[in-house]
Formats: sequence, structure tokens, C-alpha cells
Amino acid sequence: MTSDPAPPSPSGPSPILTLRISVRGLYDSWTHCQRLADYIARFVASDRFDPEQLTTRLSTYLNEVLEYVFRARPSEGEIVVEVGRTDEHVIAELTMPTDEALARRLRVDLGLAEPTDARARYEAEFESMILRPPAEVGLLELVALHGVGLALREGEGTGVIVLTVPHE
Repeated sequence: MTSDPAPPSPSGPSPILTLRISVRGLYDSWTHCQRLADYIARFVASDRFDPEQLTTRLSTYLNEVLEYVFRARPSEGEIVVEVGRTDEHVIAELTMPTDEALARRLRVDLGLAEPTDARARYEAEFESMILRPPAEVGLLELVALHGVGLALREGEGTGVIVLTVPHE
């Protein structure tokens, strides 16, 4: 389930930030999603040509994924956010604990945001999504409307949502 993220440089993205968040801490308040997204985006965009523009976009994209994670309710543990940069992209990886049910849900939800038909699906289902949005509608919007690369990697008891965002 990928949306053609840019290939990383041979040595991978240059690390910018790693943030560990308690799953329980995230659940304390829905507003934590936006606050964390704002904090991460401001830090990552601080040295860019147009930091406000990148901050706004990156905060919006990260908030969408954090809200998805908030609704998904992963099990006990930590959510780890790692952000790096290539010459052309900011790459954010959100790693969360998963059990088999959550792993299956991630595969389905991210699969519904596949880039090959994301725009067509979004346009075809727009009205029904307004009335009763599916769980992955925010993820679909990232791919269909904003051109964000979205991928899922799975590990032993973890799911990693990878966002690839153009710099400018």
C-alpha cells in the first residue's frame, strides 16, 4: 500500500526529529493530535525557504494521521514519530503498536487510499463521505487532494504509517 513516495537518498532521509508519545497520553485529549502536529511541523519547517507554508501543510497532514491513530486506539505502548528530510521531501513515519485486528484495519484503510484511484474514489464518494465519513477519509484526502505519499509498513507487533510530503 504505497502512493509512490520519492525514493530516499542512498543513505536515507536526514533525521530531523524523533518523538515518543505514550498511547495513553495521546488518548487524554483529542486536542493532543493538533498540538503535536503543530509542534512537529514548526520544528521541521523552521529552516525552510517558506517555513509558514510548510508548517501549515505539514501540520495539517500530521494532524490527519494522528487523528486516525487516535480513533484506531492502538494497544498500550508508545507511538514513535520520526521525521527526516531528503532533498525534495519531508518523510514522517508514525510507528504504533498493533495487534492482528488493528494491523488488518490499517491494511484495509490505507488500501482504500491507494493513489491509483484515490482521486476518482474521492470524487465518486464525496457526498456519502460528507454524510457519514469512513474512518480513512482523511487519509484519502491526503493522497487525492494534496498529493501526499502514503504507505504502510508492518513489523512484529507494529504498524508504520509513512507520509512523504514535498518541501515547497
